[in-house]
Amino acid sequence: MRKPSKLEQQLAVLHGSPSADDVRAALHSKNGLLIAAAARHAETAGLPAAFAALLDDPVKRDPVCRGKVAIARVLHERDVWDELFAAGVRHVQKEPALGGPVDTAGELRGICGIAYAHCRRSDALDVLADLLADPEPVARIAAAQGLGDSGRPDAAALLRFKLRTGDAHGEIIAGCCESLLALQRDAALDVVTSLLGGDHAETVALALAESRLPAALPVLRGWVADSLPAVRRRVGYLALALTRAAHDELLEVVRTGSDADALAAAKALATFKDDPSVRDQLLGAAPRALRAQIAALLA
Repeated sequence: MRKPSKLEQQLAVLHGSPSADDVRAALHSKNGLLIAAAARHAETAGLPAAFAALLDDPVKRDPVCRGKVAIARVLHERDVWDELFAAGVRHVQKEPALGGPVDTAGELRGICGIAYAHCRRSDALDVLADLLADPEPVARIAAAQGLGDSGRPDAAALLRFKLRTGDAHGEIIAGCCESLLALQRDAALDVVTSLLGGDHAETVALALAESRLPAALPVLRGWVADSLPAVRRRVGYLALALTRAAHDELLEVVRTGSDADALAAAKALATFKDDPSVRDQLLGAAPRALRAQIAALLA
């Protein structure tokens, strides 16, 4: 049996209940893996220096930015602002990969951008605007979230611009929709509903549903009614279920729809299977021929 390496032994200690000396030693090691494992145990005061050390020869010391990401996450979770976020949001780390160099710092930039929003930095919108155009999708997703989390009405203009210009990644469109709806509520419905006819219609529909805006429900009903059967069953019924205001009509689909529609509506309602009233209503609406399959959805 192979004996664990020294690094593996150190990581095992850090993933358990390390002593203060173990944590300090890891932070001073300049090894991204060790620092990532130690970050959540470390005192806040020791984290900025460890982060700075990983910016020196970062590809060698901290491949894939594990240590820097861990430190940024810990400080963000502790609601502590540090200038390392300013360095992190600008950091680009090109690492060799099959097909050419890959930037592995997108997640780091995203976390740091969100920290700008949560810490109410005066230049947060400038930082998030840059991230919204970042080459890495993970950074753009974070920018969309950060703009919504900022709570600033003027962030809506950036989100509207991004939605009008588009993005190849549906997660980014969804994030922008969610943030815009959170900031502007009904005033955002015009731009969001206009996207229901586009390439990311399904993610837009789910964002509308998650908003729980009463004015979104008739829009979603119309979209579901006009959708192809496959789309209706895959996403449409789920969107209606997520509004929490269309359960009665979905129960009617379970009772009277085709087997395919009944099962799709039941699956959507089963999202809330931990609610006893939903379970009881769904079992009560289940046709005898589908009762076993619907019961399995609730298991």
